[in-house]
Amino acid sequence: MLNNHKGIRVAGAIAGVSIFFIFKSLNITGMEPEAQELIALLLAAIIFWLTTPIPMYLTGLLVAVIPWALGLVSFETAFSGFSGNTFWFLFAALGIAGCIKESGVARRIALWLVSKVEPTFHRLMFIIMIVMFLLGYILPLGVARVALMLAILTPLIALFGVPGKSNIGKAITIAVAMFGMATSWQILTGGAPGLIMWGSLAELGYEVSWFQWAAIMVVPTLLVLFIMHLTVSRMFKPEVGIAPGGREKVKQELESLGLMKTMEKRSLITLGVIIVCWLTEPLHHIETEVVGIVGVFIFVLPMVGTTSFDIFIKKLIPWPLLIFVGAVISLAAMAVSTGMDTYINQSVVAPIYSIADSPFLFIISTWVLNSAAGAMMVSVPSIPLFAAPITEAAISAGVNPIVGALIYLSCFPQMLFYCAIPFFPIAMGYCSIEARDWIKAGFVFFLAWPIAHIICMFTWYPLLELMEII
Repeated sequence: MLNNHKGIRVAGAIAGVSIFFIFKSLNITGMEPEAQELIALLLAAIIFWLTTPIPMYLTGLLVAVIPWALGLVSFETAFSGFSGNTFWFLFAALGIAGCIKESGVARRIALWLVSKVEPTFHRLMFIIMIVMFLLGYILPLGVARVALMLAILTPLIALFGVPGKSNIGKAITIAVAMFGMATSWQILTGGAPGLIMWGSLAELGYEVSWFQWAAIMVVPTLLVLFIMHLTVSRMFKPEVGIAPGGREKVKQELESLGLMKTMEKRSLITLGVIIVCWLTEPLHHIETEVVGIVGVFIFVLPMVGTTSFDIFIKKLIPWPLLIFVGAVISLAAMAVSTGMDTYINQSVVAPIYSIADSPFLFIISTWVLNSAAGAMMVSVPSIPLFAAPITEAAISAGVNPIVGALIYLSCFPQMLFYCAIPFFPIAMGYCSIEARDWIKAGFVFFLAWPIAHIICMFTWYPLLELMEII
């Protein structure tokens, strides 16, 4: 197995370098040389991301470094993604999530919620859905929620008297991972893709507050969670119906935490203040990213915060993710500078949206576009590249441009397990599921989002416009 992986990495490295030089040498009419070289680099990066001869974040960094080194763009353009408000807002969001997880308060809340019901299979599946949704507002980062809940819930599988690879084990593992993915879009600070989209919209002149984002996504998220709850519960029929003593085990674990500690109280209070400030932005007009960065400062402030600055920097911030996101944001600026964005939009995006003359067809076209981007492992890099044509197509189809952008963000081809990163690898780490289990449930997830948006397009979104929220 290790030799196979090594072979794939070596083949990927050779293929990536080869495709760069082959595409660069082609004579393509109507394409600027700088744009052609940048596309060649992007194609090589896609192969590197698929085969991982080097870490993904390092590939992302090379996407920023090489165009500058080759003289295609200026230093300021190549590294613009590391200096904008999106990068530093992501820094703040990841920092807040890290501090909340480190304090233990999110684990306490999750255990308390799970302990309120007798863990029959169907009740447990329902409470997983509710807990993941509520934790979406408490522990913003979707990956952190999934890791936390799998650590809490997978020990309960044994209490049903079944092995990890049983239907119960598969259902619990897939539900947590896919619910975590679904709730990653419900708030602005749910993950890096959302913050990249937020920054891309801001560049286009569409300012979206934390409250507006949450208001738009709450109903489609709940619809998808409900669809996936029914799907997973029926797709993986339980061998037994109840886990004897499961509730007592959860209560014992909750009691072992003792009384709420000072750090937990501080974390909860600080997070509460941050969320209230985000919700009330229309009243005080303090920008969302400012609130987030000030919130991080409070978390590390001596005598007031919950952690030291050294621990925060060395342990709680996932620097590889930040580097990757900064490079992706820079890619959008380089695309504009070289003319690559115009070529891609005219040759790829425009044909897909050529039929999108109604809200329904806009959703279908957007779904197809994101599916293609996901299949090529460029869902995240595509966000800043496609944001402008997506909003333009939304307006032409009679759809609110912010809603249109969030539709693209959420219509992710989850059944393609190789691009469901990091949710699929985290779930696989618990040895309960196989790729085919993920594909089966992921296909329904893939269909659920456009269905949810179609329902909301004629119900929830017009109501938000009527209430002047969007």
